Amino acid sequence: MIERLKLTIVVENTTSHHKPGLWGQHGLSILIEADLGSESMCILMDTGASSDVLLHNMDVLGIDSDDIDLIFLSHGHYDHTGGLMGLLKRTKRRVPVLAHPGILSPKLRSGPFLRSIGIPFTRVDIENTGAVLLLPRNSVAVAPGIMTTGEVERRRSFESVEGFWTISDGIYREDRIDDDQALVISIKNRGIIVISGCAHSGIVNIVDQARRLTCSDSVYAVIGGFHLMGSDDERIRRTAEALLDLDPEIVRPGHCTGVRAIAQLQATLGDRCQPLFTGDVIEL
Repeated sequence: MIERLKLTIVVENTTSHHKPGLWGQHGLSILIEADLGSESMCILMDTGASSDVLLHNMDVLGIDSDDIDLIFLSHGHYDHTGGLMGLLKRTKRRVPVLAHPGILSPKLRSGPFLRSIGIPFTRVDIENTGAVLLLPRNSVAVAPGIMTTGEVERRRSFESVEGFWTISDGIYREDRIDDDQALVISIKNRGIIVISGCAHSGIVNIVDQARRLTCSDSVYAVIGGFHLMGSDDERIRRTAEALLDLDPEIVRPGHCTGVRAIAQLQATLGDRCQPLFTGDVIEL
């Protein structure tokens, strides 16, 4: 169980005028500092779209790459993995990189034309930096009170994945993005915190999985990308209502959530919902 938690938004689409000198870029990277009592742990979840932006913002925020104990990649799209190689080349430690095995599969979009949106390097590239690549499908406990979701069960009918493609066993087919995962953190006397990268699995599906894994119905915070950009009004409404039913105290949508969806979430959830900005610090 975690005593205290500090989240720093290292990369996000938008910047706040309260934090000069930081760069915004389409993507996400969150530094998670967890107080375990007698120990502490530092996790970098995702690395944004480019090394230039990630390392610049780390320098401005005073983040030492050698303090990072674990890199967790939420899924295999470029805007969450593009900064990885620059970070690993800067880091002097053999850092574990934890992700789903599908993270290295082809990631394609068909509109307005076929293009690759996957990781811009190979497994060999990663391992040649000295990083330890860990690729389990299932949930992994990375510290007492901190775990990955593993592959997310998709039980909510209104949360679907559309517009993504891959090549599997020589067949061009729709990509369900099974590699999409999130972090689940249990905080003492508060409940669980769910931190998502893009929530391609559906943010409500992810929270449901977090509750099953922890055997807890107490959701304290939901933070990250909710992937509602471009979603229809019905999905946005049902997502907002489901989150209201889950009753978290803090909801911080960003990155791929979209302005329209954030407005609906704020209308439904009130002041507990505030958008993310690069440089934000959330202490729990």
